[in-house]
Amino acid sequence: MTETITLKDDQMFLVSDTAGEIKNGLEGHGLYFEDTRYLSNLELTINGQAPQALNYTADYNIAATFHLSSPFFSQLQPTDSSISQAQTAVAHAVSIIRKRLVQDGLLEELKFTNFHPEPLTVDFSLKVSADFADIFEVRGYPRHLEGSAARVEVRDNGQRLEFRSTPVKPEVPARTLGFESSLAPQSYKINELVSPHNGLVFSQVALDYHLELQTGQAVTLNLKVCPGKTRHSAGEKKLTDAEFAKLVAQAHATFEQWEKECTRVQSNDYLFNRLMRTSRLDLRSLLQRSGEYMVMTAGLPWYFSFFGRDSLIASIQTLSLNVNIAKDTLRVLAQYQGKEFNDWRDEEPGKILHELRRGDMTLSGEMPHGPYYGSVDSTLLFIWCYALTLDWTGDREFFKELWPAVEKGLEWASHYGDIDGDGFIEFNRRSERGILHQGWKDSDESMGGSLGPHPTGPVALVEVQGYYYAALTATARVLRRFGDPDQQALAESLDTQAGRLKEAFNLKFWWPEENFFAQALDGQKEQVRNITSNPGHCLWSGIVDQHKAAAVVARLMQPDMLSGWGIRTMSALDHTYNPMSYHNGSVWPHDNSLIAAGLRRYGFDKEALALVEQLLAAATTFPDSRLPELYCGFPRVEDGIEEAAPAAYPVSCSPQAWAAGSGPFLLQTLLDLQPDVDTLTVRANPVLPASLENLTLLGLRTGNSRTKLTFWHDPTTGEVQTLSTRSEESPAHPATFYR
Repeated sequence: MTETITLKDDQMFLVSDTAGEIKNGLEGHGLYFEDTRYLSNLELTINGQAPQALNYTADYNIAATFHLSSPFFSQLQPTDSSISQAQTAVAHAVSIIRKRLVQDGLLEELKFTNFHPEPLTVDFSLKVSADFADIFEVRGYPRHLEGSAARVEVRDNGQRLEFRSTPVKPEVPARTLGFESSLAPQSYKINELVSPHNGLVFSQVALDYHLELQTGQAVTLNLKVCPGKTRHSAGEKKLTDAEFAKLVAQAHATFEQWEKECTRVQSNDYLFNRLMRTSRLDLRSLLQRSGEYMVMTAGLPWYFSFFGRDSLIASIQTLSLNVNIAKDTLRVLAQYQGKEFNDWRDEEPGKILHELRRGDMTLSGEMPHGPYYGSVDSTLLFIWCYALTLDWTGDREFFKELWPAVEKGLEWASHYGDIDGDGFIEFNRRSERGILHQGWKDSDESMGGSLGPHPTGPVALVEVQGYYYAALTATARVLRRFGDPDQQALAESLDTQAGRLKEAFNLKFWWPEENFFAQALDGQKEQVRNITSNPGHCLWSGIVDQHKAAAVVARLMQPDMLSGWGIRTMSALDHTYNPMSYHNGSVWPHDNSLIAAGLRRYGFDKEALALVEQLLAAATTFPDSRLPELYCGFPRVEDGIEEAAPAAYPVSCSPQAWAAGSGPFLLQTLLDLQPDVDTLTVRANPVLPASLENLTLLGLRTGNSRTKLTFWHDPTTGEVQTLSTRSEESPAHPATFYR
């Protein structure tokens, strides 16, 4: 797998290689908008060869600069005779600087400079195509269509192109892509290609340019690529050097404002600081506009869409970083809350969506994602996130605003989530194109063990019962604080229900032979017996009986689970274990961050610190200390040899929301931050790795107050000391903090 670069602006993103090349059919390359790949090919050749990549810089995930060099080629050069010429080998003679910005389209500058002592003739070509493939097709979902995918209209002798899709059904609108270059090509050629995704024919245009460059001369080519239905036309922007710099500076300003509104981290550890800053910037990159709000999406490139589970877990992880992530995400998800009983979409009244898509396969009715509700835990996480958000804000108006949606979610849990009336939350897929396993481990092979890979439903997942317990107890807590007198009886009822759930859970899910919890119960209430990371989430939620916690923690920390880079999703002793699988032996940072929080909740500080140290060590091995969605579960030490880094998972999303949220949440866990909005303070009970000699949080918000917290290791006792300072300014949460 080759490294890719992802740039993003609001609802649009671009995937290329590290030379800036967008290659047809390669690893998801392309410019995407509304779950559709508009630009599928933008490939540069110099004198018939690919340029040589020197280096690149990616700027805030919105802009990038690629430094390229001309490859080896032969050039006719004059000799001492005024008549004769000779072939001369020329290498690395022409510098190509490719500047790229994604902003309502693709804006690109290609600057060719001749550093050869003699004039040079440079012929270069651009291959341009648009296949308008749906994101599901790019990800490998089969589709059987006939006809053409797109046609192209060439204008001004190739200086302007317009690609237009061929709708597959009347309800699917035609999509357009405009392409414009500042220089007229010498010639062009249209080639017909066949899409590897659906077998349809689409057009590729080869634009050929001819340059005569004197020594030291530079020539610039500006490109503008504009998908249809964007907010502004990319063609309106003049991409001079000054204008390009201005646009990048404007984009920088939005990120700088975002950072000011977030809790900032300073420490003596450069790599730790870099992880925290990368997490902040990645989270900003993953926000997508929805009306007046910005909602957290799941991850680039494959899951850049509104999600329930992913967006909500990331929102919970980042409450101490910036509570507005959760507030906006909750508001938007409430707008899409289920209204009817719909088998095709796995929808039920009060249910929170799993995923929302806007591509052709959804619009044509081939996929149920407009929106799709096949997530058993999104509604429970929605309720829990709502309560935790109120813990950090004390916002009575927000309590009132979202309470109707929370109330509907509670009704969904009791009427539809508990399918067989036993008090547990279960799932059963109803949609023929829906997700088979509807928990966070949603791959088809993620559940096996004693009952085989596909237990009969309805299936009750172990971690989901914990989410339900937390949703019930947290809602009872906020009702006592914010509710009217009539709602106090509901609070008592929810606490009573939570108590019954906890008792039944610890009885039915307990696997006595392993002193651990089973992964699930099947439709016959038989245990699905795999040793997995899922019960670690139950420590986070608090549903585990105190006397069982030590056994659960001990099992999670055994070598078959603890890889040295974090806890695996499945035991290495399980017959379905595969360290390179998606869910059966890999390591997920978000999974580990939730487990670490559970370890601290039950007082296992030593184990929590050890787990966090493994994750931090893994993070330092990835570019920019960016934790990816997941990585392989191979042991860190094998046969006495320590690996330098964990093995990357081939198609991991990066950046990815709950991976980016893991950094702030691990920090919150290390410090055991507990907000108290009554006193506008944050309580802390810190444990810190030895590498963090000192640590400062700046601008930590509780309610309308901002606090500075400083932590350091006492050189005499080795204990962690804490100093809290209230900020002089105590502004309310701004309503437009990242607009």
